[in-house]
Amino acid sequence: MKRILIISFLLKSWVNAQLSVGGDTELKFGESKNNFNFSEVFLNLNISSDMITTWSQFEYSDPPELGKSTNGLRKFRLDYANGPLELSVGDIYKIWGRGLILNQFDDQNVNLDNGYRGLSFGLVENDYALNLISGLSNISRVSLDYTYDIDSELRVPNHSSDHSLFGGDMEFFRGAFNLGLSFLQSRQSHPIYDLINSQVDTLSLVHRTHGLRGGFDGSNISGYFEYANKTTILPESTINDDYADSYNPYDGFSLFSNMNYYFDFPPLDGWSLTMEYKNYNLTKINPDERNNYIKNFDMNLIYTQPPTVMREHSSVLLARMIPQVNFSDEVGYQAALVGPVGSLGYFTLNYQAASRTNEWHKESPDTVNAILSSKWSSDSTLTLLPHSSEVTLPYNELYVEMEGYIKKLRYQLGFAWTNNIPEYHVIYNSSRNGLWDETEPFIDDNGNGSWDDGEAYTDHYSIVNERLENKYQNAFTVPTLFNYKFSSGWSLDLKYELQKLEKGTSYRNTLSADEVFEDLDGDGIWDSAEEFTDLDDDGVWDAAEQNWYDWWLNGWLTDDQLSDYDLNGNGVYDPGEEFSDVDGDGIWDPAEEFTDLDGNGVWDAGEEFDDVNNDGIWTGSGVYVDSSRSNFYVLNENNDDKIAKDFQYNHMITVGLGKSPHWSLSLTIESSSTYEYGPKVPSITNPLEKFIGNFMDLENKWIALDLMININENTRLDLMYGTLRGGIICSNGICRYVEPFDDGFKLSLTSVF
Repeated sequence: MKRILIISFLLKSWVNAQLSVGGDTELKFGESKNNFNFSEVFLNLNISSDMITTWSQFEYSDPPELGKSTNGLRKFRLDYANGPLELSVGDIYKIWGRGLILNQFDDQNVNLDNGYRGLSFGLVENDYALNLISGLSNISRVSLDYTYDIDSELRVPNHSSDHSLFGGDMEFFRGAFNLGLSFLQSRQSHPIYDLINSQVDTLSLVHRTHGLRGGFDGSNISGYFEYANKTTILPESTINDDYADSYNPYDGFSLFSNMNYYFDFPPLDGWSLTMEYKNYNLTKINPDERNNYIKNFDMNLIYTQPPTVMREHSSVLLARMIPQVNFSDEVGYQAALVGPVGSLGYFTLNYQAASRTNEWHKESPDTVNAILSSKWSSDSTLTLLPHSSEVTLPYNELYVEMEGYIKKLRYQLGFAWTNNIPEYHVIYNSSRNGLWDETEPFIDDNGNGSWDDGEAYTDHYSIVNERLENKYQNAFTVPTLFNYKFSSGWSLDLKYELQKLEKGTSYRNTLSADEVFEDLDGDGIWDSAEEFTDLDDDGVWDAAEQNWYDWWLNGWLTDDQLSDYDLNGNGVYDPGEEFSDVDGDGIWDPAEEFTDLDGNGVWDAGEEFDDVNNDGIWTGSGVYVDSSRSNFYVLNENNDDKIAKDFQYNHMITVGLGKSPHWSLSLTIESSSTYEYGPKVPSITNPLEKFIGNFMDLENKWIALDLMININENTRLDLMYGTLRGGIICSNGICRYVEPFDDGFKLSLTSVF
């Protein structure tokens, strides 16, 4: 009833005032040969008077580029401001401090909307500001851990959680200092799914967060810190005993700080040093569940979006190397030194590093029955700096840049060294040892109560094979940009990016016991093969140098053809008869010599063994494989066989011509030197690529043509035709995979009124 009275009062005041209307509209359309199609229209309408403003957003999409189809009113908000009083009703987005407790936005690039629908009350004075909020938030996301009814292209969210929010924020200002206090409570309805991805229950949780922040802004130095403490309550009345071990709440904290120093003494006049630090310790997530925010409901506090503490690059190739920030479990820092270098321009040196907050260890199982139930354990010690261990998914990047002007030429030249471990796995399997062990049952044929050689027994699984896997990405990237301005508004742009990318999987395997083998010579040692003198250096033992080889037929003769070469028909080489001289000594040799280990008079290729890891090599207990496999390959020109490559070289070049402020035209060509293992997406050669194919090889290339026209000062038209590679896009630390766009066009029309 109170809300209705407030809204009635606001509307009455609004009607009696002089109105102004404004807003913007955007039309987006895309269609491609691989069915990445979308059609959407956005209309933002603002109507305001002296004290009242309304904002409404309409969306018509079927389908949208990302997200669910919407037709009609999507957002609405009514704002009232009178002196220090601020009041909002509807769809609201707030940020407190740097976002450790509350940071809400609507980002269409990654389809993330974490705002709430409700009420906001504020008082803003010269020396303080107060904000109280209350409302409901429904957050939809794409989860790879829940695949029921998921869009095959991962364009449509398949998981959502509801939050009832209530909280307040108070900030005080005193000269160069500021101090803030925050409190936020969320009552979350968290869905539970079974093994076939059907919702079977809902957990009701309460998250309570308290925050403290402060800042200082001086003439040469400024600093800021923010701390938030989170407590999660899982009422016993709302949880089944079956979930008690799987869904454990975690009480944690978040910490962010930064410092800026501005040098005012020679030779560093004009230089600045910026340092940032983060320690987001809101939950504990083992490597198997690092992205599972369905099971880890602490990760669903997506309305908390603290600083990424990572440099966001404009370079396309560098942006693909930025990892997904885990705002619930990550520690890291960033430092940047920026300053002028004479008349050349500005120099930037930036280093950043991050990892998960804790190292994890998986308990090694003793038997095959324990493999599926092996658990992770973690050191709960407070971590202050990023780890380097692969299990913590470390990331680091060193970036150097120089940018400036040389008369009418603007340039930008960068170098980046990036290293990242995006995934880590521990896998166990097992095998039998081929021997009778004391605990194994047997048939006591002679009734002596003990197992004797030859008596049948049940061979249990007793050899445990542990495999550690980690994905790795290492890259050296050179982004460049050149822009030359001619007279009368004409300009020429050249953007070139080069990247040397190493990407693959590292393996480390460990056996708990020796692989079982047949000990032919009884020495207790597995023999890889009986040694021999390899006369022809072919790696294979030959019984004798082959006589009777037809050089014209280029092959060994069959038995019915031997008479043509075995002159006397005795089946044995005689002087004068043709033979293959494998060692080139001009003399026929009876056989390659070998060491007869088992004394059977026959060369044996090797003692047979139980190849647990299928590597073709007998190995004993302990570490037996420490290797890596690249993700990249090229095709053999003759037979299309895949040839592994350690590195992939990526190139992206954009050439543009423009007449400011009217129009611009640009051509972008991206290429890769290799393919990547996995499903190969069929590519369609479009007319643009056919034309360019007259001048270059089109293998593994993506070409697009962009036209931008400013129809007037308020209306802009963007048209793209061609093929886009697709891949990971990131915005504010949130990343999404966008599928390729093949032989199609995109149109965008934006107008402000």
